[in-house]
Amino acid sequence: MSGPSRIRTADGWELAVTVHEARAPRAVVVLLHAMMVDARSLDRPVGAGLATTLAAAGLEVWRADLRGHGASGPTPSERGRWSYDDLVRGDVPAIVAAARERGLPVAVVGHSLGGHVAAAAAAEGLGVDALVLLAANVWLPSLDPSRRRRLAKELVIRSFEASVRPLGAFPSRRLRAGPADESAAYVRDLCRFWREDRFASADGADWLAGLREVRAPVLAVAGAGDRLFAHPEPFRRFCDAFPPGAVDFRVAREWDATHVGLACDPRSRPTWDAVARWLLGQLPPSSRGDHGIGAGARRLAGTSPSSVAPPGSGAPVQQSSWT
Repeated sequence: MSGPSRIRTADGWELAVTVHEARAPRAVVVLLHAMMVDARSLDRPVGAGLATTLAAAGLEVWRADLRGHGASGPTPSERGRWSYDDLVRGDVPAIVAAARERGLPVAVVGHSLGGHVAAAAAAEGLGVDALVLLAANVWLPSLDPSRRRRLAKELVIRSFEASVRPLGAFPSRRLRAGPADESAAYVRDLCRFWREDRFASADGADWLAGLREVRAPVLAVAGAGDRLFAHPEPFRRFCDAFPPGAVDFRVAREWDATHVGLACDPRSRPTWDAVARWLLGQLPPSSRGDHGIGAGARRLAGTSPSSVAPPGSGAPVQQSSWT
């Protein structure tokens, strides 16, 4: 095993990382999970899931438990408390910094929560060489044109608010919504995004506006069967916040892929293979010392028309489908 099994954040939280090695790896992929679950969800079935697929393609994969999840305790029942900002400013930068020590390009692949916290970190200036968002839409009323979906999301937000008030956490396990309970402060942040219609930190940093400054290439993948959590339409609108033409937006249609199934169901294997090919096509063959904002843009010359258009080209978010 290469890479650390534990990473300490700037505020002292220890994060657990499982490393999937690759022979002569081209890059390190930091793989981040959704809410209410942990990093185990990203290699289902065990030994044949998303993480294993990426490693088999020649990418060293760091499958990390975000704070309060999996082996990165304490959990809410153990008095663990964290906010959304802690994930953006504590966990993601610490894992990426540790991955940089491998001397290879670093990409982040995030499913749902893991994707949008990575996007927020990039909006604050965190340098990555590529970013993959799997069903990683942030819920804002202004991003969703469907009145029916907005009403459904409003009901979910109300249930979050009602649950955390008396319990001090969201009881995912009790409700059989997932194996990881969520901190009340984190859940309140998600509710704040919806109530204020603003993707921003508690101290006012506007992450949605900050996405316009991200220069790494971005692949965004929605599931055709994701009816609510990251429906392709509001997800595409979220991706419009990145520089014009910076996002390769795709819809996975192999099996009417659901929100969870996009990252956790073996029927999504063709999508996982396509993600690996996209990453290998975007990342340099070795570390060049030019990581960070602007690095991705410098590497885009010569990519195929089906890949990513140069940021600032004025092209809209590109849309295509994997079938």
